[in-house]
Amino acid sequence: MKDEKSTGCSCCSDPYSVLVGARQKEKTATKTSESGIRRGEFLKVLGLGILGLSTIPGTKASAAAEKQENARIVKGATDRMVVDQDNKELRISATVTKDGSKPSILDWGRRFQGFFGAKGGKMEGYFVFTTDVRRDHIDQALQEIGVTSRRQIPMSEVEQRTGLKPTTTREDYLDGDPIICTIRFIQEGKIVEAAIENFIEEKIEVQGEEVIKPYTPHFVYHGTAEAINFPSGCILCPSDCNGGIITDNVLPLKTTVNYYRIDWNRMPPVGSRVEVVLRSIYGPYRLSSTES
Repeated sequence: MKDEKSTGCSCCSDPYSVLVGARQKEKTATKTSESGIRRGEFLKVLGLGILGLSTIPGTKASAAAEKQENARIVKGATDRMVVDQDNKELRISATVTKDGSKPSILDWGRRFQGFFGAKGGKMEGYFVFTTDVRRDHIDQALQEIGVTSRRQIPMSEVEQRTGLKPTTTREDYLDGDPIICTIRFIQEGKIVEAAIENFIEEKIEVQGEEVIKPYTPHFVYHGTAEAINFPSGCILCPSDCNGGIITDNVLPLKTTVNYYRIDWNRMPPVGSRVEVVLRSIYGPYRLSSTES
């Protein structure tokens, strides 16, 4: 019988070689990453910018949101949140912020602090999308649209649950309903939208090699920081961090082994207003085949 592995089938060969290929320098890997998809190609056009964003007062979209029957408006000092029951989503206005002294902002860095957070929190300098809508109001609104937490982990258990190891179990991961997070903003007269992970790069280490890859998070709602009244201000975090209310739980609790870098070539301008959308994957089901 012929040895299938000797035929050179890529799917049967060493997975490390398939992923990494020939050894390359960081400069080459960075060049490859930057020559990929262009800024406009990952953005979905939603409509004309003249309509405005639904959370920015004075716009046509904002006026329409105020008249929407199954929605309510929550106001911060300058920002607003639309709790939209029809679409099972929260729309929260925020500002693009940039503190170059923090990790992942200007260069590769490890972090568990949030990418999106509330103004006034202890971790505010780490955020790249910052809102003054209170985090407890956002936490409550997520539950209102039907999002559920399944596992919270207190700070007293961080040390025993951190790190991917032979003894790791599912109890070492925060858990809850999956969340989709997108960013809407106005560009060249149009309202555009993209997933938050499209604005962030990720780098991992594979057998001693650094590999730049797409950021592939699995965001879930857990709500721990509000349950324990932890004043970080973090809303949406990487590294399965229990210091916020939504996290990427690809790895166990606070396992900060991966590197992140904000892609400022894709980001909206610093200081501009955006709309952060937090959406439940469960609904609406307007076209569901299960409806009677």
